[in-house]
Amino acid sequence: MKVFIQSNKFQKLAAKAARYSFIKNGFNDVEILDLENCNVLNRNIGKQYLRNGKLVNFEYNDLQSFTLLRFLPPKIQSSGFCIVIDPDIFAIKNPLENLRKIITKDVDIFCTEINNQLRSEVMILNLENKIWDYNRLIDDLFNKRIDYSELLNLSLFKNLKIKKLDIVFNHHDKINEETIFLHTSNRITQPWKEDLNINFKTFFTNKYKFINLIKYLLKMNYDPRVISKKFLKHPNVNVNNFIIKTFNDAIKNEHISKDDLNFAVMNNYISRTFINKLYINE
Repeated sequence: MKVFIQSNKFQKLAAKAARYSFIKNGFNDVEILDLENCNVLNRNIGKQYLRNGKLVNFEYNDLQSFTLLRFLPPKIQSSGFCIVIDPDIFAIKNPLENLRKIITKDVDIFCTEINNQLRSEVMILNLENKIWDYNRLIDDLFNKRIDYSELLNLSLFKNLKIKKLDIVFNHHDKINEETIFLHTSNRITQPWKEDLNINFKTFFTNKYKFINLIKYLLKMNYDPRVISKKFLKHPNVNVNNFIIKTFNDAIKNEHISKDDLNFAVMNNYISRTFINKLYINE
């Protein structure tokens, strides 16, 4: 089964580490989809689309500008099943035996559900079926006929058969003995970004921002995601250690080169704080 990893210049190194984690755990065909190589999206840079009913700009220099690549695979492959993941998702163990028990040809999409909402950051797509036309989806989005949020939570696809995956295929910011895929979903604590200036938009309400600003000023417990202008250290030691080990192993096995590292540091795609934790500095 092929794995597609969406990425952009900001997350390319993480995508390479993620690719290594999947190859290590039994996948032979893992491809990184780069925003920079997607003409359909590049011609829409700077245009507006609807997100939760509000107009926002499609910005190239946003950390998550890759998300619309989630829907690209049916345009470039027409047979079998594939896994589509974000660049901050890593394989903890070989999932193939589990997947063989789950996957059936009568289902179009397999994905996880969190808080009663389907999630598209991990999807298994049935490419035998013509599940959507990518060019039309993007055209509909930038002509404001559909909403980005409804696209990402898959609520647009009422004609498709969707089956839920167990949450172990999308464990958010935690690792335990059941975890199959780790998703470092909280952008501000992605380990390889620690101490860099944040480069993504937040969508907290003004009320939530105000409450946390007051808590911060009063030295009360507050949500640091609201206040911080920099990426923070991941609070889970096991996640930190796993990410460091994965990057180290990817370097040792030549999936990430020294040139990759130097280029990423020079362009602030990964932080010197993180680089200093890798074996190359030992």
